[in-house]
Amino acid sequence: MKMTPLISFIIAYHNEPEALLKACLDSIHALPLEKDEAEILVVDDGSETPATSLCLPGGENISLPSGKFGGGRYIRQAQAGLSVARNTGISHAQGRYIQFVDADDCLIPPAYEAVIEQLRKGKADVVMFRMTKKQQNKFTIHNTQKKLPSEGKVWRGAGTSFLLHCNLRAAACAYAFRRETLGDLRFYPGLYHEDELFTPLLFLRAKSICDLDIAAYFYRQHSGTITHSVSQEKAQNRLNDIHFIINGLNNLGEPTLDRRIQQLTVDYLQKTWTLTSSFQVLRKRIRELRDEGLLPLPLRRYSLRYLFVATIANLL
Repeated sequence: MKMTPLISFIIAYHNEPEALLKACLDSIHALPLEKDEAEILVVDDGSETPATSLCLPGGENISLPSGKFGGGRYIRQAQAGLSVARNTGISHAQGRYIQFVDADDCLIPPAYEAVIEQLRKGKADVVMFRMTKKQQNKFTIHNTQKKLPSEGKVWRGAGTSFLLHCNLRAAACAYAFRRETLGDLRFYPGLYHEDELFTPLLFLRAKSICDLDIAAYFYRQHSGTITHSVSQEKAQNRLNDIHFIINGLNNLGEPTLDRRIQQLTVDYLQKTWTLTSSFQVLRKRIRELRDEGLLPLPLRRYSLRYLFVATIANLL
């Protein structure tokens, strides 16, 4: 009888250098997991050429080459964007939990061991952790990295409670989640910042959250990263998509989401300025938010940045 894996690692891949994808896979293979506890799903979102180290010429939806874990597939699809690639991975995943990993990033095995410990306990629907931009050396934790926190330093509670009382880190790679918690929830196709819509809706469904104060994910920043594009057209598209997400969450009429909507509105205003450097554009978008009932913002101490931007936005 085939065992259900503890965790499915879903890697969306699109034209990243194969060396980075290999480093990503190596970081997963370095985890302290048994062979049947993990499966790896690499979803190739229409790369110009397949990852030659992972698949046969012209191969689609084939098994990955031999590695530490028995379960794993390379799934090649027509280019449809990150959201669709992740949704494809979800449709193939068999694990009790799902972990997204971007193809140019890595997990940090010594720290991620704490996540695995929580997943094995099976009490949490979502296990959160921190991301770091500091380069890791052969998967060792940086000298200042905290060790696995004691029970007293682990935040626990329902997803609704977290949304009400905590600042959400929406990146979908910054947590592992129980696959059953998804229900029919999927990523919205074609959006920049798709995590900002997906994560709050997932947390609404989560009955239990475990937030570990440990950096278990290496986020690699470089010029090719989607969210670091600087063209004016893409800047406007990014802003329009954030605006769409804010309105989508607001239209649900769910008070639990108010804190997140308010913080997203501040992020939106700050990005409007940093991406356009136009006071005219900023004023225009502020007027739109007012017409939609999203301004003025409550002056709350979610963070100093929130309080500063909200104060200025209310005055303009």
